[in-house]
Amino acid sequence: MNNIRLWDKYLDDLHIEWSFSFSMEDMQSFAKLSGDFNPIHTNLEFVKSKGFQAPLVHGLLLSSQISRLIGQELPDKNAILVAIKVDFVLPCFPDDKLIFGADLINKSDSTYALEFKFYILKDKKTLCRGKVDAIWRL
Repeated sequence: MNNIRLWDKYLDDLHIEWSFSFSMEDMQSFAKLSGDFNPIHTNLEFVKSKGFQAPLVHGLLLSSQISRLIGQELPDKNAILVAIKVDFVLPCFPDDKLIFGADLINKSDSTYALEFKFYILKDKKTLCRGKVDAIWRL
């Protein structure tokens, strides 16, 4: 397939969406990998003293879905993540049923830059939102 055809798969109305969740086991694995054992993520007694019913999912674990977007869900495997801006709006808890969605909002035919707006929802409420920039390379 020629290179132009691959680039042309990035349509102006490109929308990508999937469901996901994180378990306590996922959170424990992330804590080990990241070194972030803050009790807000790991200690139920501490969490309850702060007014929450369960440990909070790490923000960077939640936003790890951005890596899935760029690495797995785009029309090809030629995009490279270059920037992320994330706003955490509401807390996320283990086993929450979540939706990740992203829309292509800018595609530069001269620089092969891609810009996406993304969101993470729970029960139609925004938990997380932001922008992701990628560069397309062959």
